Amino acid sequence: MAQTDLCPICGAGQVKAQVESQYLEYKGQTSLLPLHFANCDHCHSDFAGSSESKRNKRVAIAFHKSVDGLLTGAEICAIRSHYKITQNQAARLFGGGPVAFSKYENEDVAQSEAMDNLLRLVRRSKDAFWCLVEEKEMQAEIQKPKLLAAEA
Repeated sequence: MAQTDLCPICGAGQVKAQVESQYLEYKGQTSLLPLHFANCDHCHSDFAGSSESKRNKRVAIAFHKSVDGLLTGAEICAIRSHYKITQNQAARLFGGGPVAFSKYENEDVAQSEAMDNLLRLVRRSKDAFWCLVEEKEMQAEIQKPKLLAAEA
């Protein structure tokens, strides 16, 4: 939200982006997290628009994933990048739907424990990854690097 936006509540004031740390509790664990909102200089209303709400949701999901012991979005992205596969290829290879990996990596949703276990397995075992590629018949589009192909 730009600082020159008019307040959607009173229509007279200018809104200003704000960030305030607040405690969030999940499964008995508490953390101080940055929450985004806007404030009107005229009516002094605090509110969160769609962009602030999306940012706040991502912060909360990242915290939930941390408490649940799930891989972070950055860790999932690193696994995918390690094997040089796209988000679409990862979704077809591992499951989860056509935009699942975009959502996992951006902290829009938390992956299931089963998905997390599968990702951890292929992070530890290149053989497991290449067996899955073969099982899904994706060898034509996801090819082993030449060095690995010679070792196999």
